[in-house]
Amino acid sequence: MLSPGISLKTDHSTRDRLYWNFFNMIPFLIGSIAISRDSLKWAAVYIGIALFFFLVIEFRFACTHCLYYIRSKGCVKCMMLSGVPKIFKARPGPHRLFEKVMTILGALPMFLFPVYWLVRDPLLLGAYCVSWVLFFLTARRYECVRCLNFECPMNRVPSDVKKEFENEDRLSGNFEFSGKGIRESCSYLCVSLRTKHEFKDFLYWNFVTLTILFSAGIAIGISSTGWLLAYIFIVFFHFDILEQRFFCTHCPYFVRGEKSLRCMMNWGWPRHFRPRPYPPGKFDLVITTMGFIVVLLFPLPWLLKMPFLLGAYCISILLFLLTIRRYECSHCIYFGCPFNRVPVDVRKEFEKRKEFEMGK
Repeated sequence: MLSPGISLKTDHSTRDRLYWNFFNMIPFLIGSIAISRDSLKWAAVYIGIALFFFLVIEFRFACTHCLYYIRSKGCVKCMMLSGVPKIFKARPGPHRLFEKVMTILGALPMFLFPVYWLVRDPLLLGAYCVSWVLFFLTARRYECVRCLNFECPMNRVPSDVKKEFENEDRLSGNFEFSGKGIRESCSYLCVSLRTKHEFKDFLYWNFVTLTILFSAGIAIGISSTGWLLAYIFIVFFHFDILEQRFFCTHCPYFVRGEKSLRCMMNWGWPRHFRPRPYPPGKFDLVITTMGFIVVLLFPLPWLLKMPFLLGAYCISILLFLLTIRRYECSHCIYFGCPFNRVPVDVRKEFEKRKEFEMGK
């Protein structure tokens, strides 16, 4: 769950559309690959079913109640179907039971159609299921808590924030999308920084990480159990020893005085090294980078023999990097990390507030 000060998303950027459509295309690509091995005609039918659901069923029975749809002029401006003409009239207000049933019935054929071909290849079936699970988990975690589509059953915006937005909307009359949104807190600075992690953060990010390691582990394990054990040792050595010593010890989440770590990647792991509450040096960053390179490149000789696993490995890494950069690096208090994207003014305000609290 995001920080309680995260802003509502009143507008979607081009980056949002590229990211989410890329994410959404992955399970469809897997399903199409499985079907096209047997028949290109059935693959075309599958694509037709998916397009019919998104452009007709979902568009008519779900999207017409969405605030992004209602306020769009001419073409829809949302993160999934941007640029599609508004062929149905907007229907403000909650969904009727009939509309919910139609949306569910329309979605089932899209999800289940490729299963007949996927069950023939356990790897493809596993990748298909994992990709959908990751898609919905990520959307629920990072978008549903900020979304203006309050009528959606998956919406997780707190009720008080909904009321605040609706009251402001009624008062302004001609409210325009600002792209910055409104905030649950009156303070603009520091409210969206993530000052601590929860166990659910650890579960999500380790699930994402395991999708990377699992595809590599399968490729290596098929050829050699010995090399698989070596790979597992390298992974544990990097994350538990190398990264913790040269990178994590400089992190504010590490510095806090608990015997075990409470960060989203290493929740519950023992602290082997003393904290170093200052930015990492060049030597620390070089050692950490070299460790990451070894972990990432080690399985390549085996992955190159299995194109599908290589593709899954590369896409998993890309999704990991895109997601963490979009949704975590802009809220992280580890300002010494080279990937940190917190604005300078927010950093300064946070440091001032921290110094003030320490001086009490």
